[in-house]
Amino acid sequence: MMNYRKLGKTNLEVSEVGFGGWAIGGNSYGQTDDAESLRAIQAALDGGVNFFDTADIYGNGHSETLMGQALESRRNRVIIASKVGWDFYQGGVRQNFTPDYIEFACNKTLERLRTDYLDVYQLHNPNLETLGKEELYRPLEKLKKEGKIRFYGISIHVPQEGIAAIRLGCVDTLQLIYNLIDQRPAAELLPLAQEKNIGMIVREPFACGLLTGKYNKNVTFQGPDHRKRWKRDKIELDLDKLERLRKTFQSQAPLPVLALEFVLVHPAVSAVIPGVKTVAQMCENLLASGTTHLSYQDIEKIKELYQSDPVFQTGFFRN
Repeated sequence: MMNYRKLGKTNLEVSEVGFGGWAIGGNSYGQTDDAESLRAIQAALDGGVNFFDTADIYGNGHSETLMGQALESRRNRVIIASKVGWDFYQGGVRQNFTPDYIEFACNKTLERLRTDYLDVYQLHNPNLETLGKEELYRPLEKLKKEGKIRFYGISIHVPQEGIAAIRLGCVDTLQLIYNLIDQRPAAELLPLAQEKNIGMIVREPFACGLLTGKYNKNVTFQGPDHRKRWKRDKIELDLDKLERLRKTFQSQAPLPVLALEFVLVHPAVSAVIPGVKTVAQMCENLLASGTTHLSYQDIEKIKELYQSDPVFQTGFFRN
C-alpha cells in the first residue's frame, strides 16, 4: 500500500515512491522500448504513484512526451515535476538559465506534457555561483504568477549547493542525491531542510544502478548509456562500498527495496524517485512503501559504518 507525504511547505501530497523519468528518455541508460515505458507508467499509477519527475533534457524531450501521453487523462490526479537549464535546442547541449530561455523551455515542456501547468519546476543543476544570484529566480516567479508553474526548486549535485539555496530563501523544493553509499546530505543538508520545511526529492537511490545488485566489477556499459564515462576504479570502489554495507544487515528482501527503504527512513525526505524502464522494476520499487525490511538496528549499523570507514569518503562522481 502506497504511503503519501507532504512535499515540504508546498502541501502537495506526493507518493513517497515516485517515478523517475530519466531512463525512459532513451539516451542515458541503454536502449528502451516506448511501449514498455508506457506500461511502466501505468504500473506506477496502478500502484498508487502520483508523483512523476522528468526533465526536458531526458531524451531531448522524449521522456516528457511519453509522460504527457500517459498522464494527460489523469492530469488532475497526478503531480508532475520537470526541470530546465540544459539547452539542447541550438545544436549540442549547454547550460542556459537566461530568463528568455527559461520561459521558452517551460512552454515547450508544457506542450510535450500536454498540460497547461507544472506542479514543480526545477532548475537543473546550476552551480554554486549561479544559484546564488537573485535574478535567477525572477523568471520562475513570472511563470508562477502566470499560472504555468505552482512551485519551484533546484536539482543539485552536492550538499553545499542545497544549503546555499535554502539559506537564500527562494526555493520550495530540492532534488538531491542520497543513497546507501552517498550519505553526505545527512550531515547538514537534510536536517536544515527539515527545519525549514523544504520538500526533499531524492534521486539516484540506486547510485545509477549499482545498488540494484545486478552488476559486478567486470560490467561494461555500451550504447546510449552515460555510465560509459565511468572509470573501472569508480565501479570497483562503489561495489566494494556496497559489499561492506551488506554485511551490516541480514534482510533477504531485494536490494533495490532495501535501498529505497533506507532513503525513506529519513524524516526530511518527501519522496524518492528511482529511475524506471520496465514494469518489473516499477513493481519491485512499490514494495518499498508501507513495509519494513530494515530494522532500527540495521539502519544504525549502516550509518555507523558509513561514518567510521574512510572508504565512504572517497570516490564521488559528478553525474
